[in-house]
Amino acid sequence: MMNDTFQVIVAFVGAGAIGLGLVSLFVILTFAFSRVASIEEKISRPGNSTQEQRKIWGNDPLGRLMRSSYVFTFLVLRSMPSNRLNRSAAQIGDVSTRLPVRLTLWALLPPLLLYGCFVVLLIVGLLL
Repeated sequence: MMNDTFQVIVAFVGAGAIGLGLVSLFVILTFAFSRVASIEEKISRPGNSTQEQRKIWGNDPLGRLMRSSYVFTFLVLRSMPSNRLNRSAAQIGDVSTRLPVRLTLWALLPPLLLYGCFVVLLIVGLLL
């Protein structure tokens, strides 16, 4: 009996993770993308890869997701204490650019939530 209850709870957690992940994906593609685009404009400088990514991926849903992931990667690499990671972030954009916290949170929280839901789904898949 305990095993069945555990499986039902894990299944509900997995379904909740799918729902929350889809909501997060919707937020990334709609509401948060205007903020991501403004971050792209602020960190872009001639010769870095932010401008190239904008040309390559465009503005369709897959392009928005890829560009959001690219800005997320830049923000994460820039915040790390390693010089090597900061150099990698400098290839993406201008590391010295000051960004408002609210703008940064719009680019960080929805992808973190999406990736967290994916990890929960992987764990649920292992448990079921």
